[in-house]
Amino acid sequence: MKKSMIRSAVTLALVYGIATPPTWGWGREGHRLTALVAENYLTPETRAAVQELLGKQSIADVASWADDNRAQHPETGKWHFADTPLADDTYSRDRDCPKSADATSPWRDCVVDRILYFEMRLADKTLSHDQRAEALKYIIHFVGDIHQPFHVLGDARGGNDNAVTFMGSTQCGNYKCNLHGTWDDAMIDHHDLNEKQYTAFLLNDIQQHDWQKLAGGNPVQWANASHKYAMNAYAPNGALITKEYYTEEIKVIDSQLALGGLRLARVLNTILGGQPVPPMPDAAPAPIAKP
Repeated sequence: MKKSMIRSAVTLALVYGIATPPTWGWGREGHRLTALVAENYLTPETRAAVQELLGKQSIADVASWADDNRAQHPETGKWHFADTPLADDTYSRDRDCPKSADATSPWRDCVVDRILYFEMRLADKTLSHDQRAEALKYIIHFVGDIHQPFHVLGDARGGNDNAVTFMGSTQCGNYKCNLHGTWDDAMIDHHDLNEKQYTAFLLNDIQQHDWQKLAGGNPVQWANASHKYAMNAYAPNGALITKEYYTEEIKVIDSQLALGGLRLARVLNTILGGQPVPPMPDAAPAPIAKP
């Protein structure tokens, strides 16, 4: 969606009484949808390894575990996003990913580094069962997070500070609508599909658009793609999110949910299939889906 189109689709409105929701990536349903897509692309060997680590739970069942875990471990909050400025085209590790409070750690505190960190831990069979299970749950969640475009945007706390009116309402569930939350939940809910229908819809989209060819890449590339989508979809504080905006941007949401699932499956198939984990990547051009 071109910025000129956004300006015509997004109209300013005055919004009062803002309550700030949690700054999470996709809501629970978005994370489950990403995992449900991934489940369809896991190899038998990977399925067996996942079952050994998670027991009776599926990857969809634990997809939001990392959000729940933040209440007990607030230090993990920064792991869910990267603060790439609206004015910049690409992610920069030095600028957008803060150093860890642990000065001895080579890993930083943002979603790009933490995906790579937990990939390494999941692949490390010298770690305990519980440590590898924890790494698996973080990977499932963070691959979802990095595909939510506003989790790779630093401005207005990823759009959390931008109050909006969504389809005529300032209330989105239990919270006042804001741009980030609208992408997390409201636009997905507005699709008006139950979970089984939505999963089938995404799997059909993958086949129709041949998105399996975009299943590769690395967290830096995924971050760059998400950031470009966020740049194009950015709406200012007080904006009206119109039917025209929704019609254009729900295509991006659907493609990101689908690609997140494909890429999650590839990561798990690679690691749990015994293949080497790729090294820390440098910034690279972002593969962009064209919904």
